[in-house]
Amino acid sequence: MKKTLLIILQLFIFQIFGQNSDDVKYQFAKEVFKKEYKKTTFESFKGEIERLNENELKFKDKVLKIYSNDASLIKIFSKGIFNPEIIFGKESTKILTKNELDSLSTNKKIFYNLTRNDSLTIGNLEELEKLNPNFKTKRFMFWLFRIGVANPQECYFELHNEKGNKNMKMEEFIENAKVTFFYQGTLIL
Repeated sequence: MKKTLLIILQLFIFQIFGQNSDDVKYQFAKEVFKKEYKKTTFESFKGEIERLNENELKFKDKVLKIYSNDASLIKIFSKGIFNPEIIFGKESTKILTKNELDSLSTNKKIFYNLTRNDSLTIGNLEELEKLNPNFKTKRFMFWLFRIGVANPQECYFELHNEKGNKNMKMEEFIENAKVTFFYQGTLIL
C-alpha cells in the first residue's frame, strides 16, 4: 500500500512540476489560434524598404528593429511581408523636436510616447512549429517593444504559402508567403 501511494505521489509531483518550457510557450498560443483566429490576408509593404543595418529596416518613416536567433526569419520583414502597417496602419506619428517635447506636460509626454509608432522593436521571434496546421501554413510568435512602454507585448502571426510543401526550407517558404493572421496578445510581465 505504501509503495502504491508513493508511486501515485511521484506521478502527481512529476505531472505538476514536469512541464517543460515548450508546454508553457504553446499554452497561450494554442488558445489565441483557437479563439481569436480569423483568416485575413494582409498586404505586403508597397514602398521601398531601406536596410539600415543587420537588424534594422526602414519602411517609409517607420523603423523596425528585429532580433531573432534565426536569421532566415528576418526575410519576412525585409521583403515587406510583415511590416509596421500591419501593427499600426498607414498613419504615422508626427515626431516632435526636443523643444516641442520639453514644452509638453508630463502627462502629455507619456501619452505622446505611448502613441508613437515611428520605431518598433521585435524580439524573441520564433516559429511555433507544433501549431502549424499544414505544410502551407507557418505560425509565429514575437515580443513587440514600443517606445514609452516598459514591458513587451506578445504577438502572434501566421504566414501562408499556397505552394508550401513538406520539404520546403524556411527561406523558400517565405518567398511567396502572405500574412493571414495577426494578433496582439498580453503584456509580458
